[in-house]
Amino acid sequence: MIKENIFPKIEEKILKFWKERKIFERSLNNRKKGKKFVFFEGPPTANGKPGMHHFFGRVVKDLFNRYKTMRGFYALRKGGWDTHGLPVEIEVEKELGLKDKTEVEKYGVGKFNAMAKKSVWKYKDLWEKFTDRIGFWIDLDDPYVTYDWKYMESLWWVMGQINKKGLLYKGHKILPWCPRCGTALSSHEVAQGYKDVSEPSVFVKFKIKNPDSHNLKDNSYILAWTTTPWTLPGNVALAVGEKIKYLLVKNGPEYLIVAEDAVVNVKKDKPLDVVAEFTGKDLVGIEYEPLFDIKSLESEKSYKVYGADFVTTQEGTGVVHTAVMYGEDDYQLGKNIGLPMHHTVNEQGLFTEDVKGFEGKYVKDADKEIINYLDKKGFLYDVKNYEHSYPFCWRCKSPLIYYAKDSWFVAMSKIRDNLLKNNNKINWVPENLKEGRFGEFLRDVKDWAFSRERFWGTPLPVWECGKCEEHKVISSLEDLDKNRYREKNTFYILRHGTSEKNNIDGKDIIASRLENDSYDLLPEGIKEVEEVAKKLKKEGGVDYIYASPFKRTQHSAHIVASVLGKQVHTDDRLKELDHGSICEGKNHYACIPENINRTLDMRYGDGETWREAKARMFLVVKELDDKHEGKKFLLVSHGDPIWLLSSALDNLSDEEMLDIRKKNYPDRGELRKFEFKNYPYNEGGSIDLHRPYVDEVSIKCPKCKEQMKRVPEVVDVWFDSGSMPYAQWHYPFENKKVFEDNFPADFIAEGIDQTRGWFYTLLAVSSLLDKGFPYKNVLSYSHVLDDKGKKMSKSLGNAVDPHDIIEQFGADAGRWYFYTVNNPGETKLFSLDDVKKNMNGFLTTLVNTLRFLELYGGFKEKTSSNTPQNILDEWVLSRLNRLKAKVGNDLDDYNYTASARAIEDFVVNDLSKWWLRRSRGRFQKPEDKVILEENLRFFRHLLIEVCKLLAPFTPFIADHIYKKISDNVESVHLEDWPHHHKKFESDDLEEKMVALRDVVALGLAQRKEKEIKVRQPLMSVSVKMNKKLMPFGSELEGLIKEELNVKKVIYNTTQEDDVILDTNVTTELKNEGIARDIIRYFQDMRKEAGYNYEQKVRVVWYSESDSVVNTFSVFSDEIKEASVLSHLEQGKKTEEAFDVEKEFEIENQKVWIGIKK
Repeated sequence: MIKENIFPKIEEKILKFWKERKIFERSLNNRKKGKKFVFFEGPPTANGKPGMHHFFGRVVKDLFNRYKTMRGFYALRKGGWDTHGLPVEIEVEKELGLKDKTEVEKYGVGKFNAMAKKSVWKYKDLWEKFTDRIGFWIDLDDPYVTYDWKYMESLWWVMGQINKKGLLYKGHKILPWCPRCGTALSSHEVAQGYKDVSEPSVFVKFKIKNPDSHNLKDNSYILAWTTTPWTLPGNVALAVGEKIKYLLVKNGPEYLIVAEDAVVNVKKDKPLDVVAEFTGKDLVGIEYEPLFDIKSLESEKSYKVYGADFVTTQEGTGVVHTAVMYGEDDYQLGKNIGLPMHHTVNEQGLFTEDVKGFEGKYVKDADKEIINYLDKKGFLYDVKNYEHSYPFCWRCKSPLIYYAKDSWFVAMSKIRDNLLKNNNKINWVPENLKEGRFGEFLRDVKDWAFSRERFWGTPLPVWECGKCEEHKVISSLEDLDKNRYREKNTFYILRHGTSEKNNIDGKDIIASRLENDSYDLLPEGIKEVEEVAKKLKKEGGVDYIYASPFKRTQHSAHIVASVLGKQVHTDDRLKELDHGSICEGKNHYACIPENINRTLDMRYGDGETWREAKARMFLVVKELDDKHEGKKFLLVSHGDPIWLLSSALDNLSDEEMLDIRKKNYPDRGELRKFEFKNYPYNEGGSIDLHRPYVDEVSIKCPKCKEQMKRVPEVVDVWFDSGSMPYAQWHYPFENKKVFEDNFPADFIAEGIDQTRGWFYTLLAVSSLLDKGFPYKNVLSYSHVLDDKGKKMSKSLGNAVDPHDIIEQFGADAGRWYFYTVNNPGETKLFSLDDVKKNMNGFLTTLVNTLRFLELYGGFKEKTSSNTPQNILDEWVLSRLNRLKAKVGNDLDDYNYTASARAIEDFVVNDLSKWWLRRSRGRFQKPEDKVILEENLRFFRHLLIEVCKLLAPFTPFIADHIYKKISDNVESVHLEDWPHHHKKFESDDLEEKMVALRDVVALGLAQRKEKEIKVRQPLMSVSVKMNKKLMPFGSELEGLIKEELNVKKVIYNTTQEDDVILDTNVTTELKNEGIARDIIRYFQDMRKEAGYNYEQKVRVVWYSESDSVVNTFSVFSDEIKEASVLSHLEQGKKTEEAFDVEKEFEIENQKVWIGIKK
């Protein structure tokens, strides 16, 4: 056992080595010409900390990417970040102290979204360190980010394609609605948030009007049942099954109508007497008195009984209370009949002013008051607690309500067959999900409630005409510009001509502040600008000229103005970049070296950043464009500001701007021309497709030519990640070949909940685009719970921080736990103790095996050989090659549990407990150095091959061991997957070894039963003959003799027991056993003293026992050789100092021993 936990320290060293030597990058580069293995990363959100389930998921993904890389595949691993949606918005609301959607609107959508954009990176560093530390190799230097405008433009393209197929539509439907978040949810979101609850259900009496006209008794009621008392104020009808049999029963002075099969549900203590029988058809048309007085719900068709095919008698009374706006069946019935469609509840889940006495009350808190109201009015028959599964918002955890609302939908029901066909081609792990949980969801697929009435998300690219109500779906930025409402403005941008400040004693001086502005144009500068003026005149001139206030720009502007006959307007925002007082008046290149690694946010002293200058320059253009239409402008400014403005108008990213700065920097007197695009830009001059910027962009109605404005909704955040195969490459606007080479995915992996999330939306989007199946293999793993089976939660105090695993036991221990604990689909009851067992068991066995190799000189050279030296080597080589085949086959089938367990079984039971233990002697006492080296080379081969097998599973310890014993390549992660050599496999030898080990196990059991320790030699063991496998042969029999400590192996064809141990201990055998005990004591003392295994030492011993003295005498040579002694002396204890001295009991006799060098 390792005394201290060395694994975290080992891993930190290996991690440093990987980074310094760029092992990940090299592992990819080595495979660039190989066949692609495409992996899609399900993007996490970085505004929350990584949890234990993230540890599990990320190491599963890492395993298969590493494995496929070693198999020769090019496994590109592009990271990604999910940055939109309710998870982010809710966190920002908490941070800002905003309670709901209306408060967000008061705060300001622009400011709120700016906070959201910042919030998504709250834990980015933590995520990256976590990902790095657990050994998950993925490209986070160039990830896809769902809020990036290029990513979002691809989403718009996808929506455009959906619209072209006629599958995007606006409808008024019953939707799962979150009053807290103020938005609808899709069916796949709702499926993630169900909880079991107990709520009051009520049996309500609806009093029949004019009972005589229906041959009913006075005081007759129709009895209905509901689990949502809050919907009763919205009641406008009752529904019955026309073919269902109903009874009129007497209940004291009242008469109740209830379905015959449902009487059992309403029966109380007293029996109900049946007065009459009729079918539901007989009840149709009966009028009843409303429960609440709500004028907006009154009509000729209100408060009557109607027939409906959705009525059952399994629960309730066989009569369904119908509130048109709060249930799917109710809504369809009301729509068909023409019942009033009026809300009694607002979007915040509060009763409207229509419901007198309940105005402004939250519906889920009003059940008790409604029940009291019904009781006072005489409408209440009974109240019962009802346990059922109820939907809650997957993010804010508030209960949902079903609510009639306008929304945008994608008609998934129309492509159901396509979804099922594509799913049929996917390999699911576990397999049962294909037709089970996932398949059932597809077979019952609902139209996708696509839009959200929220803020931080991809805007729905639908523009609506305020005049004719025409809708247009925009598919790209180019589409926006092409359909612009206003005529384009053209902007010419001129850098001033060469000025005096550009050549003062051959130096370019920084003059960026007006108080130091004394530099006019040089004659050559005047000529440069005059040429520009001629060119502009030839092109038709400009309408307006705006210039920086500096002398050199003013002079330039006036030269052009005099030629074109225009006035010069001064705008301070066009001024030179303020380089700060620290650089003012100094040589430009001395103060600001060209080779400095400068960013847009770098500032010199009290100067201005490039980003600030870009924003002010862009604002000038934006304001002019908003104010004018179809005009031409000339802006005269300076080098840096023009470069920044040009970059903004060319829509370059920060990285692109800096990469091409030299190439894109304007010369003095250079004129540039731009047409201002009809794009959404933020205050900084960057394209930003988010609200509120996109809401400011209008287009022309193709029907009536009037102005169209965008609808206010954003789209379901799950659409963002579901479209990542296309959007991560900005497809189809660029990277078409890259996309085609990386679609579909060969492999994806996420938790079981993603059958209602990412797994579904990936398939949905690819099916909508007619792209077929988006992934070939999907591995879905179950939940990680605490050791008592409860969900991990901070509030419950049972959440385990994944960093605890890393710090205490190392990442490999956590990885190995998740790979081996159970199969992917089984729930993980996590405990740190189980991780510790993995460390102390399998990983420690590995390290101890390595230490044994080191102890006997195994690190002196790094050559290896697969040539076996004896039959035990042949056996372990056979087992190793069979293991290679199994692990490869299992991983090809995405069965990591079987493969990991097989490796552990081999390392612990075959390699360590059997091969190494049985081989110990030939390393401790080799015949000669040549033979020792051959044995060490074979030992290294075994460990190297094990390291290769382990590399995808436990990458740290695998590389640590590999680097100690091999220099074939720099890291095991640059190796190929170990080759399976069929020729080394021997079925016969493996079968014999199994039988042999069974013999040993049975013999040891008999020793234990007879209480004979293994060090005590015995004469023989008799083995029942198996003609197929026996006799074993001398080499294998030697193993039995050593394991059971017997003199000979006898075969018997007649004995009944498989193994019979001769347990008779003669005097000679007993003395030999005492010698073995003595040898063990000497070896323990050597270990305690810290001697090298080859170092010969002196031993002095003393005992008054004749049998002990006799044993020392008879077995002196054997004891000296086995214990590596130079001297073995008999003598009493004196004052002589020994390195270690101890007193033992042998055969109840005391023996004193001293040992020293």
